[in-house]
Amino acid sequence: MTAEWVALVIARWMNFLSVATLFGMALFLFYAPRESRKCLAVSPVSDRLFVAGGALAFISSLAWAGAALVDLAADAGALLDRSAWSSFLFDTSFGVVWMVRGALAAALALCVARGARARAAIVVLSACMLLSQSWIGHVASLSPPVRWGVALAHGLHVLGAGAWLGGLTALIVVLPAFRACGDQESAAALLTRFSSIGLAAVTAILIGGAINVIVHTQVSALLASEWGRILGLKILLVLAMLALASLNRFFLSPGFSRQGAANFSALFRSVVLEQALGIAVLGLTAALGILDPAS
Repeated sequence: MTAEWVALVIARWMNFLSVATLFGMALFLFYAPRESRKCLAVSPVSDRLFVAGGALAFISSLAWAGAALVDLAADAGALLDRSAWSSFLFDTSFGVVWMVRGALAAALALCVARGARARAAIVVLSACMLLSQSWIGHVASLSPPVRWGVALAHGLHVLGAGAWLGGLTALIVVLPAFRACGDQESAAALLTRFSSIGLAAVTAILIGGAINVIVHTQVSALLASEWGRILGLKILLVLAMLALASLNRFFLSPGFSRQGAANFSALFRSVVLEQALGIAVLGLTAALGILDPAS
């Protein structure tokens, strides 16, 4: 494990986290009940998260491209070499993808400055950035037409993850506001709506993830490879997230409008823990994208 490898993983991780959060939070403003949308739209915490997410998405996109160049050239000096950058961007099959991602990241950073007013643009731009990951990762190494099918599965996987994790971030912002004003009914309506969206997101994550695993490696070889062991840890964390989501849906959310004050703390802690596990899952995902599934 070299310093270059660690830098590449961190850059990927920060990019996944920021873009997925922006996608899920902006999407929340379309499907959440009216009072919840209004609460998130006027929240100063939400504004700061959007701006910070846009800045981090742009910076991490540049850092990821730089780390990828260093990894390819096996020389940190390539970062200051104009010819190395020219070859990276114009003489490789993936250079155009990096340029498109840079343009998307810049446009996204500009849009988030407007916050909720640019929610549709934020959803589209962040979705495109998530989908573009297919073309600079393992999927790009596959041959057509398999590549297209796996890219679609990968798209389901990353969009589902963004909807889930970004939605959890929105919940963490909105729920305390509802508790402060005693609006238990709005909180209960939000939890019911989020559970439905979460179910669709989890379904997309599982289907897309399963297809990617089946295509890239043999099940019998998973435990024998570093890629497989990290994948196993990721699956365990996702199962823990699903357990927490089930706890929220079937035990803590029912009756929230009547017993909100009593079980709010437990519910909020559960949502925060679920989000923390999701952040860890994204870190493992960043590492998986660099490792060879066959190694």
